[in-house]
Amino acid sequence: MSRNPYTSMVYKIDWFAFTVSDEIDKNGEKIGFILLESLGYDLAEFETIPGRYFYNSGLTLGGYVNIYYNDYEKELARNTSNSRNYVFTGQGCTDLAQKIENDWVGLFSILTNLGVKITRLDIALDDFHGVVNFNKMENKLIKGHYRSSKKTYNVVKQADVNGDIKGYTLYIGSQSKSSAGTYFLRCYDKYAQYRTKAQIPPQEAIDTSIWQRYEISFTKKKARKIIDLMVYKGQTVGSVFMDTMRDIVEFLEPTKTQENEVHKNKNRWKVSAWWEKFLDGAGKVELGEPERDLDLGGLLRWLRVSVVPALKLLEELGEEKDFDIHEIIKEISPPEYSKKQNRLFNNAMKQPKSVILDYLDKFKEGKL
Repeated sequence: MSRNPYTSMVYKIDWFAFTVSDEIDKNGEKIGFILLESLGYDLAEFETIPGRYFYNSGLTLGGYVNIYYNDYEKELARNTSNSRNYVFTGQGCTDLAQKIENDWVGLFSILTNLGVKITRLDIALDDFHGVVNFNKMENKLIKGHYRSSKKTYNVVKQADVNGDIKGYTLYIGSQSKSSAGTYFLRCYDKYAQYRTKAQIPPQEAIDTSIWQRYEISFTKKKARKIIDLMVYKGQTVGSVFMDTMRDIVEFLEPTKTQENEVHKNKNRWKVSAWWEKFLDGAGKVELGEPERDLDLGGLLRWLRVSVVPALKLLEELGEEKDFDIHEIIKEISPPEYSKKQNRLFNNAMKQPKSVILDYLDKFKEGKL
């Protein structure tokens, strides 16, 4: 019996940003970040960064959790406001999900009751079996065999010098900023993105060599409407995602009249069976656990399988050719850590030494 590809699919909150008033977040303190601490973060772990978005100051945790605010002892931007802007990137959302035990709707409810203004929300659906074929989607778009509330689409492909496709992204809907907010769909080859950056993908992607991501980005009023549907109407992440997906695009099959002519009105065309099956199956998918992301154990397991054999080979070659690969590695200045690596390091630093040593013992014994 073939495996149901939808069982390994997961939803992920992949970007979350909001503004909160100084009055609420300072709670009477001179600067104070009460909300940050309430979410389980230690302000001492944050570093100072330049301000953005009309704020004159900023703080960051590894580049994946960022706060922009006004220091009123500095010159203020002309169009600024008495608020702070919290930004959780993809890795920041994974980190936050662990702290809130993946109860996003509970967090949304608390923030809404506090009067926090949501400015951006990205919901991603990860597919490790390639349920939807990007080429088929592109062909439908080119032929006009689709129905959409959006007026534009764009296909971006990245290829090497041999013409082999190394990246594939489809956008449906405009990414242009709007005062009222907007929403658009982005489908892309996440596995190719990880290979390009030499990053370690989740085990599911390693097992299948497939990782496609379907992501809807909501901003401003559109984001707040989605939050309200989950907080007040009881909708799930899956249901709001699929309802929006149907609004953004439905791929169609040209349908004929009784006179054997294709209907001129696309509203009479049938939705493609493969797309209907995808929408139906993915609508039942749940939020994924944040622990699925890379941890120290996963990093050590990858080192043993993918790196240690190569190092051993270079050690033997060095003995014959008179060089020490380990000394050479020490002299190399690596690039800055990625957000994923920063988060992994910060999480590992909070682990007791005994836990780290246990990981290392299992690493040596090949038991990870």
